[in-house]
Amino acid sequence: MTYRCPSCSQYFSIDQNRETNTNNDSLIDQINQWEQTSIAKIRLRAEEQRNILRQTIREYIQNIDNQLCSFDEKIEQIMNEKNFNETMLNSLETQIKGLQQKMNQYPHIEIKPDSTSAFISNISIITSQQNKKNLQFNSHLHWKQQATTIAGGNGEGHNLNQLKWPHGIFVNDQQQSIFIADYKNHRIVEWKTGEHDGQVVAGGNRIDQLKYPTNVIVDQNNKSLIICDHGNRRVVQWSLENQQDKQILISNIQCYGLAMTNNGDLFVSERENHTVKKLRKGEKEGTIVAGGNGRGDQLNQLNCPTSIFIDREEAIYISDRDNHRVMKWLKDANEGIIVAGGHGQGNSLNQLSSPYGLIVNEVGDIYVADCKNHRIMCWPSKSEEGRMIVGGNSQGEDSNHFNCPIDLAFDFESSLYVVDWGNHRIQRFELDQN
Repeated sequence: MTYRCPSCSQYFSIDQNRETNTNNDSLIDQINQWEQTSIAKIRLRAEEQRNILRQTIREYIQNIDNQLCSFDEKIEQIMNEKNFNETMLNSLETQIKGLQQKMNQYPHIEIKPDSTSAFISNISIITSQQNKKNLQFNSHLHWKQQATTIAGGNGEGHNLNQLKWPHGIFVNDQQQSIFIADYKNHRIVEWKTGEHDGQVVAGGNRIDQLKYPTNVIVDQNNKSLIICDHGNRRVVQWSLENQQDKQILISNIQCYGLAMTNNGDLFVSERENHTVKKLRKGEKEGTIVAGGNGRGDQLNQLNCPTSIFIDREEAIYISDRDNHRVMKWLKDANEGIIVAGGHGQGNSLNQLSSPYGLIVNEVGDIYVADCKNHRIMCWPSKSEEGRMIVGGNSQGEDSNHFNCPIDLAFDFESSLYVVDWGNHRIQRFELDQN
C-alpha cells in the first residue's frame, strides 16, 4: 500500500499485511487461550454440580430407606414385646404419615444460573435439603403444646445424660440423631433418637480442644462437623470418622452462628464486630455481606448478630439480638430489611426480646426462638406481627414452658426441636394433626 503525506507530498510504501498479520496472530492467540481456559473452568464447574446432584439424590433415597428400616424394626420390637397402647399407636400413625409425605414429595431441585449479562458465568444446583433444609410446610401448621425431652433434662451437669447450657442444634435425619453444641461442657454431643445418653463426638477432653462452642452443622459431603468454637475465637472442622482429624478453618473471629451452602461456602455471624461474613471454600478472611458499619440500629447496622439462615437466593436472615429484630439482607445489598420485630423489646405479637435461633421456609415464613419471651414465634412472610407456636407461658420447666429457648430445628416429619437453654435440655414438639 502506498501512502502520500499531506504536508510534504512524499509517497511511502507500507507492508500492511505483515503488520496486520502479526497483530492478528497475537490477538487470536489471546482469544484462543481465553476460550480454552473458560471451557476448562466450565467443564470443572459442571462436573462439580453433577456430583452434587448425584449425591443429593443418593442421600434422599438413602434417607427414606433408613427411615423405613427403622420403622420396620420398631414395629417388630413392639410386636415381640406386645407393648401396644394408644400413645404408641398415635406415634406410629404420625410416623407413617411423615414417611408417606416424604416419599410423595421429591426434593425440590433447580438449576440456578449466575449471570450478569447474556454470558452465563456460573451455575449452581439448589436443593430443598440445603442449609438446615428449606422447609416446605406453610405457616398455618400447629404443634402440640406439650413437649417430650429427648436430650438432657437431668439437671445441669457433665455426665452423658446431662447438658450444661446447650446452644446450637443440628438435626441429622439420615442418622436419626441430633448434634448439640454443649456450651459449658466444651463439647459436641450426638444424641441418637430414643437414647437416654449422648455420645461425645468432638471436644470434651480438654478445654483447649473446644471452648464454649455455640453452633454446629454437619458437612455431609466431608463427613465432618463445622463448629463455631466461640471461646477459642475460631471455626473448626472436626471429622466424624476420626476425632484426631481436625483443622482450623477461620481464626481470630468471635463467631456465633454458622450456615453453609452446598458448594461449601460458609457464612458466619461475628458478634464482636456486628457483621456477617461469607467465606468461599478455602478462604481464610472472607467478605462482609451484612453489617460492618459499627454497632447500631440503622438499616445498614447490626447489634450483636446471633443465628443466621441463608435461603436459595443467598439472602441472609439474621437474628439481630440487641436490636430485638430479624433482618433480611438480599445478596449484595448495602442494607437490610426488618422482617420480624423492630418495635423495641417487648412481648407483644409485633415484638421480640433477644432473638436467637432462626429458620425460614421456602415461602419466607420466619421461625425464631424469642429467647427472653420464652416462646417460639412464626412470622408469616410480609406480616406485621408473628404468631406464637409453642411456649409463651412465662419462664418454667414444665413440658409447655421454656427457660430462654436459644435454637430450633425441624426434622423430616416437621417435628419441632427446641434448645431449652436454661433448663439444660432439648425439647421436641410433635406436629398437631388435628
